[in-house]
Amino acid sequence: MASNPPMDDSCLMAPLQLAGRLIMENGGETYRVEETVTRMGHAFGVTEVESFAIPSGVFISYRKQDGTVETAVKRVRKGPIDLKKVDAVNAVSRRVESEHLSCEEALACLNEIAQAKPLVSKPLQMLAVAVSSGGWAVMFGGGWFDALFATVFTFLVQIVTMLLEKFRVQSLVPTLLGSFLATLLPMLLYHFTQMGQVEMMAAGCLMPLLPGLAMTNAVQDAMRGDMVSGLSHGVSAILTAVLIASGALIATAVSALITGGVL
Repeated sequence: MASNPPMDDSCLMAPLQLAGRLIMENGGETYRVEETVTRMGHAFGVTEVESFAIPSGVFISYRKQDGTVETAVKRVRKGPIDLKKVDAVNAVSRRVESEHLSCEEALACLNEIAQAKPLVSKPLQMLAVAVSSGGWAVMFGGGWFDALFATVFTFLVQIVTMLLEKFRVQSLVPTLLGSFLATLLPMLLYHFTQMGQVEMMAAGCLMPLLPGLAMTNAVQDAMRGDMVSGLSHGVSAILTAVLIASGALIATAVSALITGGVL
């Protein structure tokens, strides 16, 4: 595939870093970050491009036309997962190859992606998560009562999580508190009404908290031989699962104290 004509290579690092950061922050795989950065670098006319990505950072190096090597490290901080942005960055990468976008044009496109608002508003996302929890409760064998209150309780958990994120509380705390509430509320409801099935409601509420994407990325990275990223994603998934189990266990103990040991 043809490459771009020679250009001022002093501006190349900015779009490469931004592309890698956007993909990693929004739930993309590490191999996708490395491939995108490498392909964009080659399309810009650079012959030697190296990229190494881990869940917490992106390392990029390329040889400039004067023979010197420029290297940069970009710290990645996880935010809300938005796979639409990952797809948009890949689309820009393909345009750089096919349409020979300049460095400035590619950077402008990537900045638009970074500043774009989510396609679905936060309240609508929360409602969708809550409704999905009701569906999980039914799938696990619950009835309409379990589905209704699993939806309500999950929506409350989402509100609490959103408030914690707004005040920049560490991501592990919302997970622990969310699993605590997702287990405690169904237990208290059953104790005071003797209606519904605690297991079905609690399971439905806990499902959105599970680290499915992290575990999937861990398996994919490990199968490709990228053990550093695989272990990092795997440890993150295991730690999240431990926090969910801990929150549920604490909720069980608190419920026993409140109800006098009777659920």
